[in-house]
Amino acid sequence: MKRIEHARKWLALLLCCCLGMALLASCAPAGEPANPSAAPSAGQPAGPGGQALTFGTMQAGTSTYAVGAALASVWNEHCPYTVTQQPMQVTGPAFRLLKLDQLDLAITTVWAIHGAYTGEDPFWDTWELDGVAPVPIQQICTGGDMRYGFFTTDPDIKTLKDLEGKKVYITQPGAESDIQIKSLLKAAGVDYDKITDVSFSSIDEAKQGLKEGRAVAVYWTASTWIQDIATTKPMYTVNISNDEVAKLNELLPGWGFVTSSVDSGEFGLSTGGDTLAVPFGIYVREGLSEDVVYDLTKAMYENHDQAVTLNPQYMEDWSLERALIAVGAPIHPGAVKYYKEAGVWTDEVDAQNTALLEWERRQ
Repeated sequence: MKRIEHARKWLALLLCCCLGMALLASCAPAGEPANPSAAPSAGQPAGPGGQALTFGTMQAGTSTYAVGAALASVWNEHCPYTVTQQPMQVTGPAFRLLKLDQLDLAITTVWAIHGAYTGEDPFWDTWELDGVAPVPIQQICTGGDMRYGFFTTDPDIKTLKDLEGKKVYITQPGAESDIQIKSLLKAAGVDYDKITDVSFSSIDEAKQGLKEGRAVAVYWTASTWIQDIATTKPMYTVNISNDEVAKLNELLPGWGFVTSSVDSGEFGLSTGGDTLAVPFGIYVREGLSEDVVYDLTKAMYENHDQAVTLNPQYMEDWSLERALIAVGAPIHPGAVKYYKEAGVWTDEVDAQNTALLEWERRQ
C-alpha cells in the first residue's frame, strides 16, 4: 500500500509540472514561440509554413516599421514562407547579420544600401565595415522616400547660392550627411568656404539655435521638427532645383536622389518649393535563392492594393511604378526576373545594374 501511495504522489506531482508548463506556454505573446531559442533562424526551414525569413525594419512608430508590417502580412498570406518582422538598426549592425546569414531582407535608404555594397567613405568607418565587407547585399526595389532640404528663418534665402555669407548648420559629427550636403552645394555652384559651417550634435540643438539666431538655416528632413520653430518665427524652404539634383547624382552615383517638393503651409512653412528626396529600398542577402526573391517580388506588386488597404498612409508609394527609381546595389536576379516579366526592366536600369556589378568594391 505504501508503494501505491508513493506512486500516486509522484504521478500527481508530474501532472502538476506538465500543467504548469502548459500554462507558461499559453502566456507567450501571440505569434511568438514560448521558447524563443526554438524559433527558426534566418533562411532555415519553418515547418509547414515553408522557409523562415527574417525581415528587418526600424522600431515601431517609424514609417519603415509600418511598411514592413503590411508587407509581411501580404507575403505570409500569398507566399509559401514564414516572414517575421524584426525591429533593429537596419544599417551597420544589420549588415553584419547579412554576413552571418542571420538576416534575409530589410528596409533602409538607397544611399545606405549603396554604402554597404561599395564600402566607400564615409560608410566604411561609420559602420565599421573592416572585416565585414564586402557585404553580401543586393536590392529588390524602391518605394516611399524621405524628403530632405535646407530650411531657413531668413526670408531672403531663396536658393542654395543665397547661403553664402550665412551661418548654416551643416556638419554633424559622426553622421553621413556631411558628404551629401557638401556635394549638393558643389552641384549648385555654391562656394562652401563662403559659408560659416556651424557644427551641431542633434536636430534639437539646431532647432534651438535657429530660434536664438545662432544660425539661419539647416539641412534636414522635411518633418514635424519645423513646426516647433514655426510657432515662434517664420520658416522658409530653400529651393533645390531639378538640375541641381541631377548634378548631385552625377557627383554621388548610386545614392539615388530624386526630385521632390514641399508645400507652403506644410509643417507650418511660410513658403514651399522644390527639394530632393532619398528613396527607401528593400535589400536582401545575396545568397537568398532566386525563387524566393521572385515570389516575394511578385506577391508584393500583384497584391499592392491589399497592402495599401493595410496601410494607406505609407504603402501607396510602394508600387511597381516606383520599384526601380533608384539602384543602390545590384538588383537580385529573382527580382530582375519578375521585372522583365512585368515589362518595367529598362535599358537605363540595366546599365545602372551592370555598372554596380562591375564596381570595384572596397574590402
